[in-house]
Amino acid sequence: MTVFVNDQVQDLKTQFTLIALLSQLALDEQKGIAVAVNNHVVPKKNWSSHLLSEQDKVTILRASQGG
Repeated sequence: MTVFVNDQVQDLKTQFTLIALLSQLALDEQKGIAVAVNNHVVPKKNWSSHLLSEQDKVTILRASQGG
């Protein structure tokens, strides 16, 4: 199954939940990130139940500090 993460192709062997994808990318424990799938924000409480589908576009945003 192919999904796109921040416009980069990710080939997944099986259907993944959003949290499984984030774990594979070593982002599951990272604080200050938000995730959208197909331009819809997925609340963190739903990451473990949100199943990814073929050709989904996942956008991962990281909070940054600045002024």
